[in-house]
Amino acid sequence: MLDRTNNERACAGITEFEWLGLTKIERRLIGLYRQLSEQEQLQLRRLSEVLATQPEEPAVS
Repeated sequence: MLDRTNNERACAGITEFEWLGLTKIERRLIGLYRQLSEQEQLQLRRLSEVLATQPEEPAVS
Protein backbone atom coordinates (compact mmCIF):
# COMPACT_ATOMS: atom_id res chain seq x y z
CA MET A 1 0.00 0.00 0.00
CA LEU A 2 2.82 2.39 0.75
CA ASP A 3 4.28 1.87 -2.70
CA ARG A 4 0.94 2.68 -4.29
CA THR A 5 0.69 5.92 -2.31
CA ASN A 6 4.19 6.95 -3.38
CA ASN A 7 3.45 6.14 -7.02
CA GLU A 8 0.28 8.21 -6.96
CA ARG A 9 2.20 11.19 -5.61
CA ALA A 10 4.83 10.83 -8.33
CA CYS A 11 2.18 10.62 -11.03
CA ALA A 12 0.44 13.71 -9.70
CA GLY A 13 3.58 15.74 -10.34
CA ILE A 14 3.79 14.46 -13.90
CA THR A 15 0.14 15.30 -14.53
CA GLU A 16 0.63 18.87 -13.28
CA PHE A 17 3.66 19.25 -15.56
CA GLU A 18 1.74 17.99 -18.60
CA TRP A 19 -1.19 20.28 -17.73
CA LEU A 20 1.08 23.30 -18.32
CA GLY A 21 1.64 22.25 -21.94
CA LEU A 22 -2.06 22.45 -22.77
CA THR A 23 -3.70 25.44 -24.40
CA LYS A 24 -6.39 27.45 -22.64
CA ILE A 25 -9.06 25.86 -24.83
CA GLU A 26 -7.81 22.33 -24.07
CA ARG A 27 -7.84 23.01 -20.32
CA ARG A 28 -11.38 24.43 -20.61
CA LEU A 29 -12.60 21.38 -22.55
CA ILE A 30 -11.11 19.05 -19.93
CA GLY A 31 -12.81 21.02 -17.16
CA LEU A 32 -16.16 20.91 -18.93
CA TYR A 33 -15.75 17.17 -19.63
CA ARG A 34 -15.13 16.51 -15.95
CA GLN A 35 -18.40 18.27 -15.10
CA LEU A 36 -20.40 15.80 -17.20
CA SER A 37 -22.07 12.79 -15.62
CA GLU A 38 -20.61 9.34 -16.33
CA GLN A 39 -23.44 8.66 -18.79
CA GLU A 40 -22.76 11.90 -20.65
CA GLN A 41 -19.01 11.18 -20.73
CA LEU A 42 -19.69 7.75 -22.22
CA GLN A 43 -21.96 9.23 -24.90
CA LEU A 44 -19.37 11.90 -25.73
CA ARG A 45 -16.60 9.27 -26.03
CA ARG A 46 -18.78 7.21 -28.38
CA LEU A 47 -19.59 10.27 -30.48
CA SER A 48 -15.94 11.32 -30.72
CA GLU A 49 -14.92 7.78 -31.77
CA VAL A 50 -17.52 7.82 -34.56
CA LEU A 51 -16.40 11.26 -35.73
CA ALA A 52 -12.73 10.28 -35.61
CA THR A 53 -13.10 7.18 -37.78
CA GLN A 54 -12.82 7.56 -41.52
CA PRO A 55 -15.55 5.91 -43.55
CA GLU A 56 -14.51 2.99 -45.72
CA GLU A 57 -16.54 4.27 -48.68
CA PRO A 58 -16.24 7.86 -49.97
CA ALA A 59 -19.23 10.13 -49.48
CA VAL A 60 -21.43 10.65 -52.52
CA SER A 61 -22.17 14.27 -53.33
